[in-house]
Amino acid sequence: MNDSNDTYLPRWFWLGVPILLYFGHYLARAFLSHPVYDAWLRHEAGLTESGTVLLLALALAGGLYVTRWAVHTGDRRLMLFFGLFALGCLYFGGEEASWGQHWFGWATPEEWRALNNQAETNLHNSNALAGSLLDQLPRNLLAIAMLVGGAILPLVRRARGVVYAPGTVRYWIMPGIECVPIGFIAPLASIPEKLFEAAFDEVPFPFDIDAGEVKELMFAVFLALYIVAVIARIRHRRNNVPQGG
Repeated sequence: MNDSNDTYLPRWFWLGVPILLYFGHYLARAFLSHPVYDAWLRHEAGLTESGTVLLLALALAGGLYVTRWAVHTGDRRLMLFFGLFALGCLYFGGEEASWGQHWFGWATPEEWRALNNQAETNLHNSNALAGSLLDQLPRNLLAIAMLVGGAILPLVRRARGVVYAPGTVRYWIMPGIECVPIGFIAPLASIPEKLFEAAFDEVPFPFDIDAGEVKELMFAVFLALYIVAVIARIRHRRNNVPQGG
């Protein structure tokens, strides 16, 4: 492996891209006028939400690729894990785009409008308990998985010198050091906004970046980066294990 010991991705990619995408929002908010920032980065058609959907589409494609590879390995645990990963990306991306409504602009049926607190054709904005189960629950579970499995555990393993044996299930599914930066950034992305709201009842300029949407983008960055890292492992293993080995 390279100098990071457990990743085949270049450091500038897994370290630089998450930092640039997250802190770039604060820089854009500081140096762009409010109308320009609002038009280009916020709302359903803005770069933040469009980027989220695009990254989730890439993560879905990567998940399907790895699931197909897992089928060829014959390991049902890998098939199940990466199959669920792909389904999760499909749900996340589909819901984020309201299954195409944000792009194609169809009207929400009246029956659905009565059940959805934002009058959109998605499930996660459903009223009452259904919305919590379809939005907050999976969001919080993913945040915990990113923080613990994607950020903390790789650092603990590295500090203890633990290396998973190549070809084992843990080797394939556990995030490596490449997920640590985004593993911290994604689940904690809205903390500055919440701290300002708690202390001052409002978010001052230039921290008013619509942190909820930025956080969703960071979630998508984590999923895309993770599956790219898995694909890199697969290709490295393919290129370095002799036929029949």
